[in-house]
Amino acid sequence: MWKLLAACALYSALAFRVKPGLDFWAPAHYHGIRIMTGFRGGSMKKFLLFLLAVALLLQAVCSFAEPVSLTVGDKGQEVLEVKQRLRELQYITDGKLTKTYSESTAESVRFFQRVNGLPETGVVDEATFTLLFSDAAVKRPYETLVPLATPAPTPVPDWPDLDEDGFLPGEGEYCYENDREGLWIWISRNLRIVITARQDASIPLEWFETDIRTRGGETFYSVLTDPEHPGKKYQYPYVIAREANCVLAFSDDFFATRMSDRETVGIIIRDGKIIRTDTNRTSGHHLPNLDIMAQYPDGRLEVYECGEHSADELLAMGAVNVFSFGPILIRDGEINEKVYHYYRSIEPRHALGMIEPGHYLLLSFQGRTKESKGTILQRVAELMKEKGVTQALNLDGGNTMALVFRGRMLNKLAVYKKKKFVRTVTSVIAIGHTELQSDE
Repeated sequence: MWKLLAACALYSALAFRVKPGLDFWAPAHYHGIRIMTGFRGGSMKKFLLFLLAVALLLQAVCSFAEPVSLTVGDKGQEVLEVKQRLRELQYITDGKLTKTYSESTAESVRFFQRVNGLPETGVVDEATFTLLFSDAAVKRPYETLVPLATPAPTPVPDWPDLDEDGFLPGEGEYCYENDREGLWIWISRNLRIVITARQDASIPLEWFETDIRTRGGETFYSVLTDPEHPGKKYQYPYVIAREANCVLAFSDDFFATRMSDRETVGIIIRDGKIIRTDTNRTSGHHLPNLDIMAQYPDGRLEVYECGEHSADELLAMGAVNVFSFGPILIRDGEINEKVYHYYRSIEPRHALGMIEPGHYLLLSFQGRTKESKGTILQRVAELMKEKGVTQALNLDGGNTMALVFRGRMLNKLAVYKKKKFVRTVTSVIAIGHTELQSDE
C-alpha cells in the first residue's frame, strides 16, 4: 500500500508542478499521458523521476494483484492481523501474538479451515483469507463433554407434613440422613436443604448437588474465625461450622491465603464491612481471576467481573457480603465463554449459584481420589445452566473444598502431594442454625 501511495504522490507532484514552457509532457489529456521528445534544461531529471513514479505505480498495482499466500516462516504485519482475527474467533487462545507465522499458527489455520469447510493446508491462501475476515467465518466450536451418567432414583424419605411451598408449617426442625443412599435433608419453617450425592463411575467422578430454598429473610451468612482480625486465625471448616451451630457450611473464597502471601486479594466484604479493596483491573483467565459474587439483603446473588465495581460502590448498591475468587461461571443465564477455552485442569471444584432469589444451588465436585478425579470448570458451568442457574461463581476448590452438614464434612479428603487432608481456613459461608450438631 505504501508503494502505491508513494507512486501516486510522486506522479501528481511531477504532472501538475512542471512548467509548460519546458515542453516535458502534457498531463491534461483524458486519453492518457503524452510524453514530449524535446528536453531542455532540467527536464531530463524530471523525466527520469516520472519514469520512477510509473515504475513504482506499476509495481504497487501488480503486488495488489498477487494472490494472498501466508505460510510457516513468513513474517510481517499481515501475519499479525491474521493471528488477531484467529484469536477473535477463538482459534488462538494462549500466548502473545507475534508477526511470525509459526507451526502453531498453521495448526490454528488448519482448525479454522476444517470447521469452515476449506482444504486443511495450514496456508492462508486467497479463499482462507477472504473467509477469515468475513462475517461468514464460523467461530471455534466448544468442546463437547461426555454426558454424565443418568442419576439413580433419589430415595423417598418419610416426609413430614409440609406446607404448599415445601417448608414446615410451624416451628421445629426435620432432619434426614442416609449416607448409604447419599441423601441429606434439613427442613424448618424458612429453610429447606436437600443434598444429593451423585456419581459417574465411567469418568470416575463423584459430586454433591445441594438444593437450597429460603423464605422469611433466611439467608447466607459468613462465619469468621476472628471477626476482629479477619484472615488470621486458621481452623478446620467442620470445626468452624460446628462451633457456630450451622446447618450447612461450605468453603468460600479463601481470601486469607492471598493476604498471607501478599498477593492481590480481591474485593472482600463481610457483614457489610470492607476487609480488602485491592483487585485486578480486568478479568483475566488465571485462577483465581478475582471475579466476585455479591450477596444482597433481598436474597439476590449477583456476579461481576473483578474491576467492574469498587468496594464502596458495592456497599452503596446494598451488598452485605462479597466473595472474590472466580471466574464467573454464569451471568444472566449465559455461560462465561472463558470456561470453554481455559480452566481445563481436572480438579476438585466448588461453585455457588442462584436460580432465583430464595432458590440456590451449590455444586461440590470431589477430586484427587481413586473414586473421583475431579472435573473442569466447563462441566460445572454446564451443569449449573442445566439446573436453571442464572448467576454462578467458582469458589476455591482443590483441597480447600469442604461441604459440612450439621458439623460433619460429607466430602472425602483429597490427596495433594501424597497427603490426604482438607485445608484449614479462616471463614466459611453458612446458612441456618441448629443445636443438633453431629458428633462425628
